Amino acid sequence: MIVDPAQVGTEVTACLSAEEQKQAERFRFEKDAVHWRACRAALRTVLGKALEIPAGQLVFEFGEFGKPSLSGHDLHFNLSHCRNLALIALCRDGAVGVDVEPADRMKSLLGCEDAFCHPEELEGLPKSDGIRSILLMRYWTAKEALLKALGTGMSLPPQSVSIAGFIKRGFSDDPRFAGILAHCLDHRALDDHVAWLAVPDTVRCLEFHEGIV
Repeated sequence: MIVDPAQVGTEVTACLSAEEQKQAERFRFEKDAVHWRACRAALRTVLGKALEIPAGQLVFEFGEFGKPSLSGHDLHFNLSHCRNLALIALCRDGAVGVDVEPADRMKSLLGCEDAFCHPEELEGLPKSDGIRSILLMRYWTAKEALLKALGTGMSLPPQSVSIAGFIKRGFSDDPRFAGILAHCLDHRALDDHVAWLAVPDTVRCLEFHEGIV
């Protein structure tokens, strides 16, 4: 699901729990709180419709590394958002991870390679800043999606994991990623973004929807 957080109204964010409202209040700037509320409420709305449960009645549980889940349901999900867009991924086959970043952030990754690239990935980086920044953004978004599907997120040092195989072939020889495929997402709403999705290799069809319902 592709969501424009700016289109999520207060009638939708009313579904947030008291704890979520408190979490939003911790943001220093109100615009960031509004954005977070919109993305979280969109997630609740999408999950509620998929499960035919009122959005406000959903109860989240959190894993060892903070990844949320819904107890008693076989619907796996993940949320990623940047300044003007959010992606919500749903999957019944198993764990899922998604990440989206604005494409204009590519150049900011130059010089930060050692912070998130594995030595194998560093060896294959081109010299040209333009091409290098494109590949770095692919590594960043794909790696975050994969680690979110794995359940660790960035608590597993990203530079300790090579996903060069995913970038080149869509799958990896790393046993930690056994049974997981990575897809670079292509949709008109993502023209100014880079987004990757990690799903079980049993998933045969990817569907896109726009909106929050």
